[in-house]
Amino acid sequence: TALKDKDLYNIQTKNKNYFFELLENFNNKEYVDTGNSNISIEHIFPQNPNPEWSEQLNNEEFFMFKERHLNTITNLTLSGNNAALSNRTFSAKKSMNKNEGEQGYQFSRLWLNSFLNSIDEWTIENYEKRFELIYNRFLKIWEYPDIELQEDETASEINIFEAESPTSKKLEYFIFEDTKYEETAVSMMYFYVVKALFQKNPKLLIENQDILKMTKNEEDFRSPNEIANGYFIEFNIDSKSKFNYLKKLLSLYDLEDELVIKYDDNNVTSYKGNRHVVRQKFWKGILGKLENTPLFENVNPSKDHWLSTGAGTAGVSFTMVISKNYARIELTISSYSKEQNKRYFKKLLSHKTEIEGQFGKELEWEELPDKKMSRIKIEIDQVNVFDEDTWDEMDRFFIENLPKFEKAFKPYISQLK
Repeated sequence: TALKDKDLYNIQTKNKNYFFELLENFNNKEYVDTGNSNISIEHIFPQNPNPEWSEQLNNEEFFMFKERHLNTITNLTLSGNNAALSNRTFSAKKSMNKNEGEQGYQFSRLWLNSFLNSIDEWTIENYEKRFELIYNRFLKIWEYPDIELQEDETASEINIFEAESPTSKKLEYFIFEDTKYEETAVSMMYFYVVKALFQKNPKLLIENQDILKMTKNEEDFRSPNEIANGYFIEFNIDSKSKFNYLKKLLSLYDLEDELVIKYDDNNVTSYKGNRHVVRQKFWKGILGKLENTPLFENVNPSKDHWLSTGAGTAGVSFTMVISKNYARIELTISSYSKEQNKRYFKKLLSHKTEIEGQFGKELEWEELPDKKMSRIKIEIDQVNVFDEDTWDEMDRFFIENLPKFEKAFKPYISQLK
């Protein structure tokens, strides 16, 4: 989904050069120097198309190319004649041959232009075909490493939700959102994380005073500490209470998996292996058990708490989510455009009765108006990916529900295009 939707024209130059160099030269014994100053990136559907483009494409296709696909990899190629190709129609770009000097796609020896040489028009249908070619090549170039990670039985990094009481303990360090902080005091971790959450979404923190009291009046607290923008919280609380506040806040922000600690003593908990190893082990197991659905057939186990696969429409994907509190199946609507995501959600919502009737159960429909994405989900609680005793129940949940979930949504997803 990311490969299909991402703007690859406006990324950093060094990353863009690397990407196109490998994509063009994979298994190519005749190396092409894509860094050559004479070769540049060319938009197949131009940035400023001439009027003939609107005559050759219907309104929907023209809109899709101009507003959604313009800077994606499938609409980009390499050419030594970019200036000459300019905003011409596709047929003109393909056949251009000015005194055998400035030539179009059909005269190019670049792999990126080989498919363009075989078609006569640039339509959404051909766009999809070219994407599949690029996607398959991409998977061969940047292949997922075929390695087996071994669990570290002595690992003492642990998610805060699984950690022993912090009373009378010091930290060696903590990791928040994959950034490591060398800090020994629980109080300083508490301060940092609360401040980071406030900066991420202050409104969410301010509106949930039942979880953590926060005001601009210092006199409301025995030992006030300013977080940001004149807002204070109570700092004179014990470490155990700080842990409890952090757990509630991380759940509020949907960041339960993002705070990992390592105590500075030798008290190793019963938690075996780090979170990444455990997740990857679970994904490896469930991917081998899924039946009656082609979803995730070409997806590799991940260290993340989620696993996604395309749903056939750009920006829409089927996702499995695991955590220490629940297992979830969701239809994730997360294209580059918030407006489009909400439009897709409302289209699907108009078929709520039919979709839930086909699925056989009620679903949770979350438009998430304040967020870019929307989602539709079903989940079970009281399961924990870090407790292997609950894995059988999680397996049954995914095996039984994923095929029905896909079948219920598939006809309506195809109508979103």
